[in-house]
Amino acid sequence: MTVAASASAEAASPPPAGVRAPAAAVEKTHAATPPKKPAAPKADTAHAKKPGVDLLAGIRVGGYLQAQYESHQDSENQLQQGGAPLNLDRFVLRRARVKVRRAWKYSSVMIELDANTVHGPSSFGVQHAEASLFYRGDNSEDELPIAKLTMGLFDVPFGYELTESPKERLFMERSRQSLAFFPAEPDLGIGLSGKVLFVKYAVAVMNGEPKSEVTGFQLRDPNSQKDVIGRVGVDVPIGKRFRVSGGVSALNGYGFHKGTDNTKNVVVWKDLNEDGQINTGELEALPGTSGTVSENFFRWSVGADLQLRMKTELGMTQLYGEIVAGSNMDRGLFVADPVLTSIDARELGYYIGLVQQVTPYGVFGLRYDYYNPNANFLDRQGGKIIPSTQDMQTWAPLVGLVLPGRAKLLLEYDIIRDYTARDSSGVPIDRKNNVWTLRLQGEL
Repeated sequence: MTVAASASAEAASPPPAGVRAPAAAVEKTHAATPPKKPAAPKADTAHAKKPGVDLLAGIRVGGYLQAQYESHQDSENQLQQGGAPLNLDRFVLRRARVKVRRAWKYSSVMIELDANTVHGPSSFGVQHAEASLFYRGDNSEDELPIAKLTMGLFDVPFGYELTESPKERLFMERSRQSLAFFPAEPDLGIGLSGKVLFVKYAVAVMNGEPKSEVTGFQLRDPNSQKDVIGRVGVDVPIGKRFRVSGGVSALNGYGFHKGTDNTKNVVVWKDLNEDGQINTGELEALPGTSGTVSENFFRWSVGADLQLRMKTELGMTQLYGEIVAGSNMDRGLFVADPVLTSIDARELGYYIGLVQQVTPYGVFGLRYDYYNPNANFLDRQGGKIIPSTQDMQTWAPLVGLVLPGRAKLLLEYDIIRDYTARDSSGVPIDRKNNVWTLRLQGEL
């Protein structure tokens, strides 16, 4: 054995009993075997910084409530034909929603219920109900997965405003064009969405009869053709203060014109002299008519949206806008039916908004939106056909107080300009229908 090897063996072997080891050896031994620290509990990254309450078995519950007072310039203390009140100056529960979600490594399920008093106390139902399979890849929990397959009742993936949560949106409602094309956000179908690098995508095949549609087929499909909707966009940070996002959207589908039933022969009595008795010439026979068949009609829509965000010492500034064009797409305001009118309606709408945060507790904003439900519309006056317009414009200033993650108190005044009213001579004039709304939102 060499001297070096002997010295190494002596250093490695413990000293004899009763002999104190040199201080240097003790320090070397302690340095080689540091004491183990207790393992820190793992953070729940799946639920970090997300609103809501954790329950048993990973079930997560969240929700919000929006109570408001509305004052409408065209409100009247009368009833319209059928008994519906014309008074719209009222307190109303706009939304009261509860969301229950459970997520696993590759799948999730979510159900959201909604209650409101917009049309009376019985307005209660399912707002969203979706089951999903996804692959997250390297994307974090706060990002979209690389690929996510969803089936059920979910938001139509068109544009920016339609997929923005009413909980996060500061303005009371979506723009007029968006409400006309999509009376409510969700529809039934199947969709694929995700994010790859900075590109976001979503495509869906849906019934084409969204919730709250006024045609009588909401969440049902009277024809076998489905609507195909898609959006492709980007979301890119620029430095530490700026962020740019936006995308393009398209919809292709078919609407439905409802046919009529057969009618029988009937006899009609017209009491011409109002004496309560049947006299000569007061009975009229109306022959029955044959029913008409239902028909499909083609509809489409394209749109583009852009959002610019900048973080300053005052707070977050957001400038955003969207433009949408379509044909036969109006399903909530001036319902398009080219089978009935023999003319395809062309619609155009856009909006631009600015929201400024003033510290975390204050906010103000302004939004302008424009909607023309029929660019081909013609009106008749004095026996002549002259161009006319049905366009509607709204200026909506807003101020608010915000308690982040807890509550919002918002005041909005909608200045509406539309020429759907007529004066005594039949000339279109601006309809006096401005609205102001005070809303208090509470969050779970």
